[in-house]
Amino acid sequence: MFIGITQRLTEEKKYKELRETLALEWGNLFSNSILFKDFIPLALSYEIDFNHYTPYLKAVILSGGNDLSAFSDDILSKKRDAYEMKIIEYCLKTDIPLLGICRGAQMIAYYFNSTLEKLSDHIGDHQVILNDGSSFISNSFHNYAIINLGRNLEILARAKDQSIEAFKHKDKSIFGLMWHIERKNGLNNTKILNEWLKLVKEKK
Repeated sequence: MFIGITQRLTEEKKYKELRETLALEWGNLFSNSILFKDFIPLALSYEIDFNHYTPYLKAVILSGGNDLSAFSDDILSKKRDAYEMKIIEYCLKTDIPLLGICRGAQMIAYYFNSTLEKLSDHIGDHQVILNDGSSFISNSFHNYAIINLGRNLEILARAKDQSIEAFKHKDKSIFGLMWHIERKNGLNNTKILNEWLKLVKEKK
């Protein structure tokens, strides 16, 4: 079963190339985590129409990377945003499970008219607090925080500064996590991730 993963867009100035890149940690996650043993990652190219991928995908992950174009006005971010918008709309229409990681969570939140703000001190390890009051240490590598959620989204976890660390759609199989599950401390608590993976496995 394939899970599609969007990639970071970068410019390699030395070789005058635009590149699609995915951190090696993603391969390690799918190879070594029992949570993903039934899935094969499929890196999605922005030069290939997403509709060509859909017959093969069980779910999609919007990965981390470039800031949203709403905050950076960068041509690479604009290209990525446009592609990921199409993915969100497809997943809404078909109920294909969708998971946003860091930048991907911001993309989903932005799509649903949530409020995002620039912040500091979200680099490295920090505490994530679940709705039941329990907490765990995870990683944090983002420049913008989700402050308020838009329509049809509900909070699953917060940081100590009350910014939103995890959320899900009220009716669809769409989740967002602000920490990187593929990096160190990314799987310290898998309660929310397991909830999403359960939906993936149940999807016909």
